[in-house]
Amino acid sequence: MTKDTLQLSQKWRDEGLRYASEVNAYVRRGLESNWEEPGEEPSEDSRRELASQVYKIIKQANKTGELETLREQFPAASWPFGETHRQLMRAVCPIAFLHDGTFLVAAQNEDLSRTVYVMDKQRAIRIEHVQAASCSADGRDIALMDEQGVRVVRGPDRELNGTLLATYTWAAIIDQLREKYPDIETLQPHSYRNADVIPFTDGTKLLMVSHDGIYVIEEAGALLLHPAADNIREWAEEEDELTASLSMPHGAVSRSGRWMAYGSQDSGHLLLDQEKWIVYPFEPISSYPHYSLFSANDENVWFNACHFYNGCTIGISLPAIEQDDLNKEPSSIDDSMRVYAGVALQKGNIMGDAYGYLRMIDLDGNELWRYYVSGTISGMALHPDETTLLVGTYNGMLHVLDLTSTEPSPYEIGTSSIRESYRWIIWDTRKPLCW
Repeated sequence: MTKDTLQLSQKWRDEGLRYASEVNAYVRRGLESNWEEPGEEPSEDSRRELASQVYKIIKQANKTGELETLREQFPAASWPFGETHRQLMRAVCPIAFLHDGTFLVAAQNEDLSRTVYVMDKQRAIRIEHVQAASCSADGRDIALMDEQGVRVVRGPDRELNGTLLATYTWAAIIDQLREKYPDIETLQPHSYRNADVIPFTDGTKLLMVSHDGIYVIEEAGALLLHPAADNIREWAEEEDELTASLSMPHGAVSRSGRWMAYGSQDSGHLLLDQEKWIVYPFEPISSYPHYSLFSANDENVWFNACHFYNGCTIGISLPAIEQDDLNKEPSSIDDSMRVYAGVALQKGNIMGDAYGYLRMIDLDGNELWRYYVSGTISGMALHPDETTLLVGTYNGMLHVLDLTSTEPSPYEIGTSSIRESYRWIIWDTRKPLCW
């Protein structure tokens, strides 16, 4: 390492320690005083002026394989690159861990299409024949999408080969919808490229979330869940508009497959019991329904509604719904987060927000810890043994977090001992870089 690189490393580490220490102290005072006396805000991180030089060093280390030295001399941080490299950044969404220890990741391209990778600590392999992917609530089944349709595969390896559970073609799905709803426009041929297609845990059905509507798809047919077909017909009479155009469509399926939670900006929070085929609507506390997540034990569903970069989350007891106890008020889980992604653990849920914070919240609404990755969080995936968490951001970063760590890093911001093991930078169409 040259003298100039050593001096650059010292500046980077010193400023990283200063900034993380001041932010952690500020957050600690804020939480202890309920944000009434947080004290003076930390001064900004000055490392943006070093970012371009450090980026060159990251690229060189990936060529030479000196990644351990890279991370030691230049501890990873996202925020210094926010201005200097923003034009390269794109959303990164981890999908699932594969059974051989690798993981599946999708990165959004400039035209909103996606590039899919299979990754581990050593390498990132681009999968040419897959355009998008998603997984079931328990992480076992993966939906792989291409121009022809969707394949649902259980337990895929790094080549994405596994037990084939079902195959759906886009042509058949669109034909089924046109046959069922001949007087309205439903799923448009181009929209599936940007849709989120969630397999049920038995692989026989899909929940498809798109701006053209939210659908349940199975081999026997396809059903429009939201908006209601009658609503589209009313819009056609009033505005001569025969198609749905949803903002912030979202959906989730419970592990049992009995429940679906979904909605969009102009709906309420919607919960469907498939056994009784009853839709239960819930009023959002904040302005616009934005996200939903079922607990790992299938006894709760959380709904988030947003207002600008903030929001509120409520919790619904599914046993209470089953017992027709509809008078029970939803519980307040959080009153600050606009949630973009989440994962369910046995002891609670980890939620990721617009400001770049992860928060571990138990099922009673108590915050157990928070951790800052920087950048609006775009997706998360949890290892089945709950030891490792993948977090993707709109900053083009994929963070690999060790949830079992007992010693926090002095360069990281958070209230717990979890820490980042390593990360991948996935910018523009360049080859991903490990850091």
